[in-house]
Amino acid sequence: MAGRNIVSVSWGDHLKFGDGDGQLLSLDAVARRMRAWKSELDAGQVLWRTINQAPRRTQKARDAAPPTKPFPDVTWDELQLAPQLAHDAGLEAYLYVTIFDEGWPLPRPSVRARSYHNVFHAQHRASQTEFAHNHPAFAAIDRAGRRRHWGVMSLAYPQVRDHFRTLYLSLLERGDFDGLFICLRSQSRPADHADQFGFNEPVQRAFLERCDQDIRADNFDKPQWRHLQGGYLTDFLRELKPALQARGTKLAIGAPRGDIIGPPIGNATLDWRTWVRGGLIDQLIIDQNASRCPSMWLDLWPMHRGTGYLQNYLSGDGMLPLKEHLRHTYAPVLDGSGTDLFLARQWHERNAADERVLLDADEVSGLVFGSFRHDNAHLLAREDWRD
Repeated sequence: MAGRNIVSVSWGDHLKFGDGDGQLLSLDAVARRMRAWKSELDAGQVLWRTINQAPRRTQKARDAAPPTKPFPDVTWDELQLAPQLAHDAGLEAYLYVTIFDEGWPLPRPSVRARSYHNVFHAQHRASQTEFAHNHPAFAAIDRAGRRRHWGVMSLAYPQVRDHFRTLYLSLLERGDFDGLFICLRSQSRPADHADQFGFNEPVQRAFLERCDQDIRADNFDKPQWRHLQGGYLTDFLRELKPALQARGTKLAIGAPRGDIIGPPIGNATLDWRTWVRGGLIDQLIIDQNASRCPSMWLDLWPMHRGTGYLQNYLSGDGMLPLKEHLRHTYAPVLDGSGTDLFLARQWHERNAADERVLLDADEVSGLVFGSFRHDNAHLLAREDWRD
């Protein structure tokens, strides 16, 4: 019998930093760990984060130290074989992709000295997907038109939505995945304030038509502008869903808890109610955290936290406590909808009593655990993840 919970597998973290079977390097190791996740974590599903989402260009400073642990060679096709191994273990397999995590160019030395991804690595190295590198104009832009939110591509451009739809479908063609999991987390440098970005030309034009206000020049209705930004993600899901339905592939979304996309991106509306009521998604995974690595718990961009968030899961501002939020906000919308709700627990210490309480809530279908921390607990005390 399939379990209730989900295991989120950041395969790149396993390969780079894992140990023994916890490196997931061989097919036998992956098969053993999948059986273990089913028995030890009551898993019924895996989210397999591919290392082949998109080609990347890497930059490094001239004086950057060489990596202490090179990326190992993999001799098997993960997209073909990972779902097969999951099915052999009695698990469903979802392909894990991102949509706001396209990377950034290497900043100049004076910037890197005081602003970097985390204290252990990625200070003197940076990478971007080929798409982001080749189309910098598609990155979210500030009101003055001078600064771009590197890594966060504006879905207001039809070309950006077309790119991601084509990319995801092409990846799904390579393996027998049961579903697609789109994670909304971003590792990009956080915005300085929550309404800093989102002024790209298609947004400006659409808002002028809708509200007769120029978001780059006039005082304007910020709530309506935030809803407009969030609506482009809903547009993308509407455009993607028919192709997934045609192939019998389910759709899951991973998001922060609440009604905005939150740190590090901004105050754009997270219109999860429309997704649920419109039948756009099969699973909603909430309580994700973009400020910390879910595998090693490294704080990302610790010198940048940003201000002005209507809801902030880092500080708790504007947020109900978890159990109240589930009961009063999520349950009425999800009841009878056909969308299953899962809670991300990758950023929490394991606590059996707390987990039982959450699983007892009628609106909660299950919990999501990170495979790296489960499989490599003996390594985590080392706290040395330099690359």
